[in-house]
Amino acid sequence: MNRRNLLQRIWQVLFLQESGIRKYFRNTSWLLGARIFQMLVALVIGGLVARYLGPEKYGTYNYVISFVAIFSALSTMGIATVVVKDMVAEETDYQTAMGTGFMLKLAGSSLAFLLVLACTFFVEDAEAVRMLLLIAGLQTIIKSTEIINSYFQARVESRKAVRAQMISLILISALRLYGIAEEKELSWFLWMLPLDAFVIGGIMLWYMRNIGLGVYTWHSSFSYGKRLLSESWPSLFSGIFVTIYMKIDQVMLQELLNAEEVGYYAAAVRLSEVWITVPWIISGSLFPAMVNAAKESEQAFHTRINQAYILLISMALLVALPVAFLSKPVIHLIFGQVYDPSVGVLQIHIFSCLFIFLGSVSNRWLVIRKQQRYWMINSGLGALANILLNLWMIPKWGIQGAAWATLISYAFAYYFAYALFPRTRHIFSSQSANFFRVLTILPAWREIKKLQQRL
Repeated sequence: MNRRNLLQRIWQVLFLQESGIRKYFRNTSWLLGARIFQMLVALVIGGLVARYLGPEKYGTYNYVISFVAIFSALSTMGIATVVVKDMVAEETDYQTAMGTGFMLKLAGSSLAFLLVLACTFFVEDAEAVRMLLLIAGLQTIIKSTEIINSYFQARVESRKAVRAQMISLILISALRLYGIAEEKELSWFLWMLPLDAFVIGGIMLWYMRNIGLGVYTWHSSFSYGKRLLSESWPSLFSGIFVTIYMKIDQVMLQELLNAEEVGYYAAAVRLSEVWITVPWIISGSLFPAMVNAAKESEQAFHTRINQAYILLISMALLVALPVAFLSKPVIHLIFGQVYDPSVGVLQIHIFSCLFIFLGSVSNRWLVIRKQQRYWMINSGLGALANILLNLWMIPKWGIQGAAWATLISYAFAYYFAYALFPRTRHIFSSQSANFFRVLTILPAWREIKKLQQRL
């Protein structure tokens, strides 16, 4: 079978045949399409903003965003999944779920904002960036309205949330272009963060009001709040740890080097991390297949887990290899030649997406087996590894050292850490086996063909 026929066959099996993965992607294909559109707009507008600000100001811009992001995980409180589950299972009414969830998120968001405020007094050169940090920090409080997404997820009406995001994307992109045309200060572009959250939240609140579930109908429950926190605390800490090892590198680069180096690094990371949500969308669409297989038999479950691994690993390599090979022209095209130091960072950092794609499947495995605590433990170990590696590698190798630190910590958290515990060693074995299957190509193709019969 020649290459062209092979590609046509893969396309037919994955997307055209009714018995293939298509039936699992059908309900989320629009979500994936919207995400791809958002990625393209983010790259184009982000590239223009980076060119306008220049490496130093762009570095400060990303330092502020990363600094605030480390605390913003508190604003989620890790409750979204539990709230969705409770509303779907009708374990609580919508008004109580929404009201209690909103109050918890508001409390977490307020705490996050206060921590950002407090930390500005201990950061070097804080006077120059304090106001910028406070502007960006406002988004954590406004994002309390994200609890509304849980309602629409429970009702399988997530398109409304996507519409709100798309409207805000168009508006914020236009304002960023206006800022470039009018040569606005750096603060203008940071004001776009809370404004984005405000627009999305306002549209979602309008949707709720139109269906008779406005804020005035919500009410909180102390007992339900306690139950939410008791079930969601592993997810809360996992989110905090994940955010730390995703963002701490840019904060440490600012402290150990300078804003210009952060700018070079951030340009590469933007091209690398733009893919992060893709595997979670895909693994989410395959999740019902995994759950049904687990009910059927252990063999069926492992078959579908292996197929999911092979699909996601293959996609990760299809992303990482071309980006690494074409990193120089891509960086020059989007950000300009002034960002040439970003090329080496991108060639290293892009391979971290391989482990993120792996992790998206492993996380679903842990959820099905009710072993989410290992996700929290691995995330914590990954965050610690990233901090220690950055302290060692940044002074020695600069921004490329930070890229290596991130890649190694991702590999540890999403892959090697599973070998540490007897209860998760089978996940490590499965990841390894399927990774080598993909590398040998032919066995991977055999597994993809089996999707036609087994899914």
